[in-house]
Amino acid sequence: MNTTLKFLNQTKNGCFTFCDSSKLFQITFNNLCFEFYEWELESFKSYISVLMQNKWDSPHADTFRSKKIPISVGNKYFVILVSEEELFELHVLLSFETKKIPILKVKDINYRFIEN
Repeated sequence: MNTTLKFLNQTKNGCFTFCDSSKLFQITFNNLCFEFYEWELESFKSYISVLMQNKWDSPHADTFRSKKIPISVGNKYFVILVSEEELFELHVLLSFETKKIPILKVKDINYRFIEN
């Protein structure tokens, strides 16, 4: 186990950590993983803040998909689409608003129980 890894924040679908040895911030959110140096993280935070304000200025806003808000990852041919709830959760994950891990409720657990 890496002892230089520090947990900064955690949400239902994501985890925000910092590694002392590599000086990288890592955001694991759903099935995505982002690694940033400090200056890249600040840029990403401001980008997410802008998205929070202008989320409906998207070319995908009128589509039938539930995930309509684009997150550009540097390549114009690759865009990550997120829902409004996911964008808010990502914003909370980056904002350090919740320091402790919240206790999950039964409705938060996505598990299909089958009795045998």
